[in-house]
Amino acid sequence: MNDQINYSYNHFGPFLFKTKLPDQIITNLLQEAYKTKESYNENLAGHIDNQFIYPIKVREWFYSNIGPYINAYRQGHCKFHGIPSLPVQLEGPDLWVNFMKNGDYNPPHVHGDDYSFVIYLDVPKEIANEAEQFKGTGIKPGSIQFVYTQEARPRWATTSVSHFPETGEMFIFPALLQHYVAPFKSKVTRISVSGNLKISNKDELPKGYF
Repeated sequence: MNDQINYSYNHFGPFLFKTKLPDQIITNLLQEAYKTKESYNENLAGHIDNQFIYPIKVREWFYSNIGPYINAYRQGHCKFHGIPSLPVQLEGPDLWVNFMKNGDYNPPHVHGDDYSFVIYLDVPKEIANEAEQFKGTGIKPGSIQFVYTQEARPRWATTSVSHFPETGEMFIFPALLQHYVAPFKSKVTRISVSGNLKISNKDELPKGYF
């Protein structure tokens, strides 16, 4: 009987995008990560000692190669929200690397600008094993959780989603989407890269488009 019922539904909430980057981009970012020296801690929310901004040359190389993935996010974003895919000019003002060790974590926070992303360069298997063995009701060690609005109980709305990342994965999301990263106990280092994207031609777009 239910197979004969036609229905439609609307998309609510933010558009969260996950993809896998080519090995070359991951390898290059990882090689350059070990060369970074300028601390970026004072600009970030993380309880992580080793967070460094990439130099301008690396940032320019990265943003010149990541365009197809950003465009794919934009297309998906517009389709999800049912809005026209108008051309936007995006600038990447920053790009930093996080060397996350046992006990480090990122508290609930949002970013500046318009879109944000995180890329996982190296996720040690020890953290994956720890996550598999976790028995609690919270998010697994080393996972990233995205949270939209307050909890809804009984579950009449999905207000959060948790991911345990793998090496090479990239998440792109609205900068105002709250997220946090759970700590892990394994005595290893997980390396990830984050950055923000700014829409610089908002004044040229129709009123109410953003």
